[in-house]
Amino acid sequence: MLFLASILVACQEEKVNPNSNLTLDVFSTLKTPAYFVNTTHVVEQLDELVRQDKGALPIDRYVRSYYGNHNPLLWIDYHGADHRADSLLAWIEGAEREGFSGKMLRRKQIADDLHRLRTLNLDDADNDINHLTARLEYNLTRAFLRYCSVEQYGFLRPADVYNRICVKDSDSVRVTYQRVFDIPVEQLGESFFHRALDKISHDSVAVFLREVQPKSQLYALLCDRLAIDTLTREQRLLTLCNMERCRWREKEKAERYKKYVVVNIPAFKLYAVDGDSTLEMRVGCGTVKTKTPLLTSKIMRMDINPQWILPKSIAKGIVHSTGYMHRNHMFVADRKLGRLDASQASYTKIMNGEQHIVQEGGPGNSLGRIIFRFENNFSVFLHDTNSPGFFTRDSRAVSHGCVRIQRPFDFAVFLLADKDADLVERLRYSMTANINGRGEEGSKDSVDRSRLVHQLKVEPEVPLFITYYTLYPDADGTLRQYPDVYGYDKAIIRQLTPYI
Repeated sequence: MLFLASILVACQEEKVNPNSNLTLDVFSTLKTPAYFVNTTHVVEQLDELVRQDKGALPIDRYVRSYYGNHNPLLWIDYHGADHRADSLLAWIEGAEREGFSGKMLRRKQIADDLHRLRTLNLDDADNDINHLTARLEYNLTRAFLRYCSVEQYGFLRPADVYNRICVKDSDSVRVTYQRVFDIPVEQLGESFFHRALDKISHDSVAVFLREVQPKSQLYALLCDRLAIDTLTREQRLLTLCNMERCRWREKEKAERYKKYVVVNIPAFKLYAVDGDSTLEMRVGCGTVKTKTPLLTSKIMRMDINPQWILPKSIAKGIVHSTGYMHRNHMFVADRKLGRLDASQASYTKIMNGEQHIVQEGGPGNSLGRIIFRFENNFSVFLHDTNSPGFFTRDSRAVSHGCVRIQRPFDFAVFLLADKDADLVERLRYSMTANINGRGEEGSKDSVDRSRLVHQLKVEPEVPLFITYYTLYPDADGTLRQYPDVYGYDKAIIRQLTPYI
């Protein structure tokens, strides 16, 4: 009874609440300066990061512009940084496999700052919450856009590299360069920047990181090669150089077609691909002085026994060599007077375009017995040759820019969509008949002209890619190394060095 009575008395006693007189001012004393987010201070820190950022990649100016204009934060809110930051960090931690340096992506700083934020390992110096928020936000965006833009477009703009290598002319005022690259490629622009930011906002970071990866088989082979621990520094740089080429997004890609032709200049090889079959042959390309340009086009027709209109660079050297021109069955084509004898060639008229020196078609013609034509800005073509002996050489940089092919008849048959037996035989006859009575057995009069083929359209047109890879797979998929014939690797590596 006494126990129960004591409980009842205790219940009736009023308890005093020690916190009843607390005010907001009391809570302010609990505030830790290192944890207090001040939006104004975050913006100030972002402004400072923009000023300090001297990055020279094309995407860097978009990053500076975004934060310089005080746009909203993308990665961090009052809940901290979520799994999107983790996805990016995981991806860039493996980016060295593709040649990215951790320094270029500020990988260690991002990892350290994420850990600090999540463990509240803060202080009153450069690691207070405002410094940390600004730095982590800026570096996440910078790393994300750098990685994605490079995978999508490469570190370098190919035209800016290739078309500033070969000096054409120079004086005290300016330098002009030989144009050697004419491949349309996708360019980085605002649309990519806004699309990338949209991926961050809509939680599609990991998806976008996968989307931008180069998809070619060659790129995968090069990544595997880069992972080899025993590569020398030179081998590593060679690999990175060719990986950069794979990142340039050409608007026309061989992978889109079942039937196409690739000429790889360093390999001095032509690959004519039709589904699972490949016709491979040796080629000769331009000399170091008269480089074969890099381009994409479509082979539209073949001319059999073509005449050769000599370029001015050659014609001016033989304009007074009448005997030489006669021996090589050349004549003068005058705009006003028509066909003239070689003796009537005029240096002045040759140079101003009123006359051309022309070599007749047939045996002995410098273009050989067939030429394959495609639209381009350089007046270069694929063609046969009257000097096939050079195909036995390893280095075959011999032409004035055109590509000479080893097996022209086989290539012509490859291009035909309808390989009609009679047409193929007429093509063979046309490429061997002694149509002008010189250089081969028989006489001009014995030619059955009803069987001659002078021109064939390539229908449908076959895509052509003239490329430059010093690491390229052979028929069984094994990477082979080829000489840097034109010195393009050196120019690319020199500009890549700050990023790798």
